[in-house]
Amino acid sequence: MNSFISDWYYLSIRNIKQIWRPLMALIPSLFIPLFFFLVNSTSFSAFSQVKGFPHVSYRQFIAPVAIFTAIFFSSGNAGIELVQDISNGYLKKLMIMPIHRLTIVLGRLTEVAVLAVFQGTVVLIPLMMIGVRINTGILGVIAMFTMLILFAMAWSCIGMITALRTQNARLVQSLFILVFPFLYMTTSQAPKNLLPGWFAVVATLNPVTSIIEGVRALVLDGWGNPAILQGFITAIVLFTVMVGFTVSSFRRALK
Repeated sequence: MNSFISDWYYLSIRNIKQIWRPLMALIPSLFIPLFFFLVNSTSFSAFSQVKGFPHVSYRQFIAPVAIFTAIFFSSGNAGIELVQDISNGYLKKLMIMPIHRLTIVLGRLTEVAVLAVFQGTVVLIPLMMIGVRINTGILGVIAMFTMLILFAMAWSCIGMITALRTQNARLVQSLFILVFPFLYMTTSQAPKNLLPGWFAVVATLNPVTSIIEGVRALVLDGWGNPAILQGFITAIVLFTVMVGFTVSSFRRALK
């Protein structure tokens, strides 16, 4: 057990150091969520007056989406960095060492979690400075980050699985395009009751909707909203399933 924790710790430290190399690479993932928040909250502000819209400003309504997007973007580097480790031979050296394969996965996921906290905090602070309020308080912020970090780690597994099975950097990088359909075919821009019938069905089937609704409930409502529990269940299930698939992909890569 001590060996497992030690391996996890040192792999995590090594991966976390990669976050800041180079630091300028973090700017797009911080700029984009705030840019879209400012543009959408301004151009669609009148939408909050539509019958059936929650009794909040449109700015408050989409603030959770900005936080979600910032943390969502933190999951993109895990697969790319894993391809680099495969290309330079580091992963091969790691594989022949007597360490548990799960620690390699957890080391990457720890990096995702640290980056998610950083990016989420950097986006949350200016949102609160312009008047966005979290109705569930500091505990709500902690719950919100926990839910989003679990989801970000689950999503990062897609990149790692692709990296292990294809070892193709261009293909792994192209997975970034999946962010937008999964993000926008949800209730991110409008409540479900105001969506067209077919779009509402797609949004309901999209697991990202549960995460967004869970975060939005923490921001706009209170602890009694069942969307919070549903969001956590979705995040935990996705995390468990995707980590299992990733570990399985590592075993296949050894054959």
